[in-house]
Amino acid sequence: MTDQLESRLRSTLGHAAEHAPKAPSGLPTEVVSRSRRRRTRSQALVAALAVTAVALPVTLTATGGQEGDVVATGTIDPGHRIPSAMDGKTPLGERLGIDNPSEERPLTLWYAKGKTGMFLCHSYESRTGVTTEGCGKPLDDRKATDQGSTNSFPYPSTGVVMHFGTARPEVARVTALFKGGDRATGTIHRPKGAPQGIWTVSVPTSETVTAFEFADAKGRTVARVRSKPEVFPEEKAQPVGPEVRMTGGLSVGLYKVPGETLLWKLDGQTVVMHLVEPDHLMTDMDGKKYPVEMTEHDKRWLGIASAQTARVTLLFGDGQSVSAATRPDPWNLGIRLFGGRHDRARSIIYERFQIIGYDDAGVEIWRQTQEKH
Repeated sequence: MTDQLESRLRSTLGHAAEHAPKAPSGLPTEVVSRSRRRRTRSQALVAALAVTAVALPVTLTATGGQEGDVVATGTIDPGHRIPSAMDGKTPLGERLGIDNPSEERPLTLWYAKGKTGMFLCHSYESRTGVTTEGCGKPLDDRKATDQGSTNSFPYPSTGVVMHFGTARPEVARVTALFKGGDRATGTIHRPKGAPQGIWTVSVPTSETVTAFEFADAKGRTVARVRSKPEVFPEEKAQPVGPEVRMTGGLSVGLYKVPGETLLWKLDGQTVVMHLVEPDHLMTDMDGKKYPVEMTEHDKRWLGIASAQTARVTLLFGDGQSVSAATRPDPWNLGIRLFGGRHDRARSIIYERFQIIGYDDAGVEIWRQTQEKH
């Protein structure tokens, strides 16, 4: 699993225990939904590259399926009752299916009616197969509303975030205004049978959106919605001990946010994180140890491996391979760091490959297979 690997379920516990509600009664305590606010993309993090398994879908909910919840799928007993963000709601009109630029997977938006009013709901799948769905707060009589985005922490490796919301019939255009004066024009969608339109606008993660401006068919501004940037505590955390410079412009440091975590940064922006607390260091949800945790970001492959690993190789199905020597960690975690670049045409998440570890003598000491997604 690549592209941040979504750093597995245990990472959610380590990084968001104070923010994330526990799963409903009957679900394992390891499985929770990260929910910083309604607009924040909640994440269900899945097991890292070490284990390849068949995942059975399950829906987790923050508060038991009430209106306004965000839910996420994970892996659990298929006999368990699966709550849904649509419990007690009736869909209104057709669903809008578009591409989610943050995950390169489909994003679905639709209206629904519930006990307390009308809602805009959404559902999208991550690159690693985890599905998130939710419905916003009951809509009022405003001409346009900001209902959320596909933002996350670490930020999407594609470098693009999509914002979305509601638009009444008089709204014909949406524009995202950036700090510094630039702007980006979005799209107004009109699903058949929907009570209102749906707007979407995609922006680079490098830009700060200050507001969304809405105009009618004659270009007159009919609404303006201020955007409050997401704030993640990890962004302001200070490293514990030295930072390590890696290839490809990456650096990695140890942080307590609140659990011990390695944050990999590119040009000062966090792109990958690995939970490294002793009880969770390179383990699956059953506590079984594994030898490697690998992630991909913008043609960079990187991660952590067992202390005996001197070199890591990616072997692709067409016989091509790339290798990287490991480096010791300065924090005495008992791991090795590695990183390199690849020249595959697409993200390697779309390929089946093997990742192989060698010791100082060049002897293979472990091998893992990664299935494509």
